[in-house]
Amino acid sequence: MKVSDDHEQMIERSSESAPQHSESHAEVTAVQLNELVKDAIAFTEDYARVSQDERGARVRFQTELADNLSHVRASASELRRVFVYLLRNAIDAIEGEGQVTVRTRAEGARNVAEVSYTDAGMSVEVQGKLFRPLLTANDESGIDEGLAACYAIVRRHGGDIEVKSVLGEGTTFTISLPVAAR
Repeated sequence: MKVSDDHEQMIERSSESAPQHSESHAEVTAVQLNELVKDAIAFTEDYARVSQDERGARVRFQTELADNLSHVRASASELRRVFVYLLRNAIDAIEGEGQVTVRTRAEGARNVAEVSYTDAGMSVEVQGKLFRPLLTANDESGIDEGLAACYAIVRRHGGDIEVKSVLGEGTTFTISLPVAAR
């Protein structure tokens, strides 16, 4: 499911007024997507262990990283923040035992990263609200503003983010980013 254009405009207006790291303040360089994914997993492994201790959730990480990826032109810190958020979100969604799989691949002039996890899944209604700003954890949907911030960061980098979830089967977030010009 992709965010509609009217939601995109609302997110842009909201993100303009919210404190954030803009590209003018974050160093934009040629970065390797696989390295960002590995860093994000390293940052979230302790979170997964704490989740196991506190909730009994046992999460395994698996990676399937393509070796033919070109660099993307981006702020490494901002994209790493997106992946850390998605991974933490996945850990929180898993009850009991589950797996988080991160895949990367090249698709033409774009690099694609998928964060998939085994959870209860989400309804189409919830998926349609995921990237909207100004929702809080107190909202009945349980969605917070983090996904709207992830959306804004990915869009600032010329990319797209989508979600596909099936009740009882799991969830996949897909991020597509343009490769750096040579």
